[in-house]
Amino acid sequence: MREIVDVSIPKALHNLHTTRSPGDAVELLFGTSPSRQRIADVLEGAGFETLKITSHGAGAHVESQVLPTLPDTVSSKMRMLLVGLNPSLHSVEAGYGFAGPGNRFWSAGTEAGLVSKDRDPLHALKHHQVGMSDLVKRASTKAAAISDVEYQAGVARLDRLCGWLSPGIVCVLGITGWRSALNDRNLRLGRQTTQLGGRTVYVLPNPSGLNAHTNHADLVKRFKELMKIADISAS
Repeated sequence: MREIVDVSIPKALHNLHTTRSPGDAVELLFGTSPSRQRIADVLEGAGFETLKITSHGAGAHVESQVLPTLPDTVSSKMRMLLVGLNPSLHSVEAGYGFAGPGNRFWSAGTEAGLVSKDRDPLHALKHHQVGMSDLVKRASTKAAAISDVEYQAGVARLDRLCGWLSPGIVCVLGITGWRSALNDRNLRLGRQTTQLGGRTVYVLPNPSGLNAHTNHADLVKRFKELMKIADISAS
């Protein structure tokens, strides 16, 4: 049984997920008493299915199961939270996001200075305060396999997550999933009127190689602009 305190929940669960295999049963003991909703949210973000939560003194005992997905890389010190639509099967196998063939995130992100180490979300979080999550944690071959209901449940989880961790800004990478999450087909790229956890949200193009509406140079430009916005937000 693994004991976890409130402030270390995301990092501890990320590390735990990387040492286990899908289907493994995991019992957790939360030494403090976060709400059951928060426990379920962070477990989902970390790639665990919550099976049962019971009170345990001042904390909670949780029975969970490891899911085949990517764990969030998040903390309370993020200047920016990047939100993908959902992990691809390529990403789950590789162990990091945006790993699909032709995905332009890491090449454009490193050229723009958004990140400085290729294909390393933990380095991005530690050295650039850039966190990563997904609207939906269920992995699939294509984002089109995700339903509107899943997107809507996912954005509700992210709203609570951002309210708790307070990133400087939030950037969703993919307008299609964002439209589904908010049930509004008229939404456009750029700054959004809807916030997540009280934080300003920007939507950029999906960096997937399947997206013909953007290219490497366009993403580099947009990432540089996003970094300026994040710097202003932090000042």
